[in-house]
Amino acid sequence: MLNNTMIEQYAALIFDMDGTLIDTMPAHAEAWELVGKHFGYSFDSQIMYRLGGAPLKTVASAIMEAADMPLTRLPEVMRIKREISYTLIPQKATLLPTYDIVKHYYQKKPMAIGSGSHRNMIDLLVKHLQIGDYFNGIISADDVEHHKPHPETFLRCAALCCAKPAQSLVFEDADLGVEAGLNAGMDVFDVRTGQIIKAGTIKA
Repeated sequence: MLNNTMIEQYAALIFDMDGTLIDTMPAHAEAWELVGKHFGYSFDSQIMYRLGGAPLKTVASAIMEAADMPLTRLPEVMRIKREISYTLIPQKATLLPTYDIVKHYYQKKPMAIGSGSHRNMIDLLVKHLQIGDYFNGIISADDVEHHKPHPETFLRCAALCCAKPAQSLVFEDADLGVEAGLNAGMDVFDVRTGQIIKAGTIKA
């Protein structure tokens, strides 16, 4: 498990949002099921969990393919998913225990959010939960060319914190995010296992 002594060695702390800092995943799953019903298809929301950290277009495409829904309707599906999510998710989102770390290191270490979610959703949740002041900056799916597991998201977070990658600790809950952190040369705290994965090692 993580303790303050272990965290002290790092110059910056970088947090994924969905499933790491904020509990939004059940609400996202419910939203996907509602989107499927809207179009008359059975959407498997478990696909979303397997693609944790991926942007909306990637998740939507995978869910549609599994449901044998024509990808020509992808823009419609993405639009309806956003509409449902903007109403549903803020109502149900709650802060996870990782938030205690954020509060403890506020004004002691620079911190950033690096998320695969889009900027509008992040801004909505950050404002709703009143946590924006804790962070030096936020990198969303809209801010990068390459998404997780590419390291761009976390490298840009480290830059916002004025920290070297090797001096940064990433908090993640998804395989793609863990890979992104390691690919950035950063140690990663996997909230699922409660263990730090050192940069330069391969996750089993």
